[in-house]
Amino acid sequence: MSFLKKWILAFVWLAGGMSCLGQGASRDPRIGYIYPAGASRGATVEIFAGGRFVKSMKAVWISGSGVSGRIIETYRPPRNLNKGQRKMLKWRINCRLAELNDAPEPPKPELDEEEAMDAKLSNLPLLDQLDSLDSQQIKHWETWSQRKKGKQPSPQIGEIVRVEIKVSKDAAPGMRELRFRGPQGLTNPVRFEVGMLDEVRECEPNEKASGAAARIPCTFNGQIQAGDVDRLLFHAKRGQKVVVKGEARSLIPYLADAVPGWFQMVLAVRDSKGRELGYGDCFRFDPDPVLFCEIPEDGDYEIEVRDSIYRGREDFVYRVHVGELPFVTASFPLGGCEGEPLFAALRGWNLPGRRLRLDTDPGGKVIRTARVASRSAISNEVSYVVDTLPEAREAESNNDFDQAGEVSFPCVMNGLIGKAGDSDVFRFEGRKGMALVVEIQARRLGSPLDSVVHVADADGKILGWNDDSMEKDGHLHLGDGLLTHHADSRVRITLPSDGPFFVRVADTQLHGGPEYAYRLRVCDLRPDFDLRVTPSALQLKPGGNAPLEVRVLRRDGFEGEVRLALEGAPQGYRLSGARIPPGETMARMTLSAPPGAGPGVFSPRLIGTSGSKGNEFRRQALAADDVMQAFLWRHLVEAEQWLVAVPEGGGKSPQITVRSELPVRVPVGGAAEVKLSVPRWIVKRGASLELVDAPPGISLSEVRPVKNGLAFHIKADAVASKSGSEMNLIIDVINNPPKSKNGKSGKRKRYRIAGLPAIPLFLTQSTTP
Repeated sequence: MSFLKKWILAFVWLAGGMSCLGQGASRDPRIGYIYPAGASRGATVEIFAGGRFVKSMKAVWISGSGVSGRIIETYRPPRNLNKGQRKMLKWRINCRLAELNDAPEPPKPELDEEEAMDAKLSNLPLLDQLDSLDSQQIKHWETWSQRKKGKQPSPQIGEIVRVEIKVSKDAAPGMRELRFRGPQGLTNPVRFEVGMLDEVRECEPNEKASGAAARIPCTFNGQIQAGDVDRLLFHAKRGQKVVVKGEARSLIPYLADAVPGWFQMVLAVRDSKGRELGYGDCFRFDPDPVLFCEIPEDGDYEIEVRDSIYRGREDFVYRVHVGELPFVTASFPLGGCEGEPLFAALRGWNLPGRRLRLDTDPGGKVIRTARVASRSAISNEVSYVVDTLPEAREAESNNDFDQAGEVSFPCVMNGLIGKAGDSDVFRFEGRKGMALVVEIQARRLGSPLDSVVHVADADGKILGWNDDSMEKDGHLHLGDGLLTHHADSRVRITLPSDGPFFVRVADTQLHGGPEYAYRLRVCDLRPDFDLRVTPSALQLKPGGNAPLEVRVLRRDGFEGEVRLALEGAPQGYRLSGARIPPGETMARMTLSAPPGAGPGVFSPRLIGTSGSKGNEFRRQALAADDVMQAFLWRHLVEAEQWLVAVPEGGGKSPQITVRSELPVRVPVGGAAEVKLSVPRWIVKRGASLELVDAPPGISLSEVRPVKNGLAFHIKADAVASKSGSEMNLIIDVINNPPKSKNGKSGKRKRYRIAGLPAIPLFLTQSTTP
């Protein structure tokens, strides 16, 4: 690699604090972080959120039951204080410190004429809280402010919202989704954890551990600023098996403007003499570290928390759970057959038992999760698959072709790469022309196995092999949105002859152990699909239209059309363009609200069907958000629910309907006219129409007034488009400010008046010779 390339890569790596237009660049309200990102059951806490376009937010929405929130105050992005403001702020702080120490109030500072002109303090979170802070908390704020001095603020997290959160005593522990709601709709979801342990907040300065050590079990909360290192104290007794579990990336999965795309936490545990008991910057392939420490003697112990390359910002939020907590390090098998009893054998720390009953009831998700619960805490998640194929378990020794284990077809083999250098070989009978899939399920279920699969014939000839299988659409990853190290193998093959065939499974790095479990799925092609709908929350005014995107993840040769329908929505809501054509992977469409839609938030279901009656697929679209990782890669991160919000007092959207026959048929190289019914005032304003994410070769022209509305032409470029293509057009109505006498636009900006219902388009053969 050249010196220039190395320099460029180093620059990008260090650009964690830079602002980026890739994520949160639109005017949609967006939360960048919340701190602290959790609270214990039965607690009432104040948290701060940083974001963009959130200062108008009015309410808090939290998933599940038992947790509620209200917005106390919103703050504009803080600016650097001038000299007079700094003097007044210092005086206010000294007044509070004097009050705490029963000392007389210090004299008000004398300001010269220039300082007095602009010495009024703006609305600051510190001032709102000052009367309730103690001396150590005040010192924390001063240290935080000093670190911020002179640093370029990030607009993505510049606005601040102060929130009160109440957690009931019987609230279910675990992660929730928190959003704000206001005139602009719902924000993106951020993660808030309901915990079972005592909560402790870091208090700066803490580069050197000081103060009383926390009693465990507990959860530490903190934020890492640029160059910051936090040191946290806890007290433990000899023989305790302490688990130190970090949460950073699991709280904020992706940062668009920070390489590698998240806060890469580093943890270290040391005793009072500085001897290291544990260190880590990840747990296997999970970026969040977990440490296991058997305490050698009674005393205070220190946890060091920092970023791997000493970046930091307000959204570098962490939680560290410490104590004799249950933690599962290995589970076997990684799944079972639907409707059949299933128990997993467990390994780990502080487990109340070694077996865990897993739910296999029909009708649930394919990939499910379970946890182990102790009296004071719950374990990490155990992921597993519920399948419909016959199940079997490998039997050692099956390391070579002449020792291969017999496999029926189709089936799922539950296996284990039990030691370093191990490999498992299986034999099955096949017929010429048989199309089949050989697939490993491991990494997506939490196994560290980095699998490689070979399929061979009876002579040992390799017919197909695969290391990692991951579908992408450009820079968009279409797999598990939270898994960035995809390592499961998949081979699709047509058998060239009758006879025995062999499948070999191994770890690419020749690792192994009791945690290296896998599921080998060998079966014929079973065409199927999954659906994702983005964004996870829509904003709709009464009578208005909101665009959405539905992706179909096609499997094993499925190429059929997918018809979409809305279920569970109030009366009057409808989809336009609710069809994904055969072979296509994505369609944009719109959801329309009736003119009399009432305010509120509801969670409808988007159902996709394909095939004919009696042989019909039916799949529910999972809500997701398309988020960016580190300037480039994008992921579909699943949300708990698909939400639709109608604002209170937000007015109504102008009624716009398409009068032309749908789908609009446009000849390649030609054009077709479309007529709309629109309110008269829109026509009078001379509004324009604009395509959103225009398909290649498609354009709008000749927008003109007609009786009771507007007409325009859709053109199809002869080179960029092809006959037979189907798509939906998303079109916005734009208000254009009047031009002044000199022909220049006035001070008023262009803005979106409304959106049209999605217009289905079908390209036909060109009419020209």
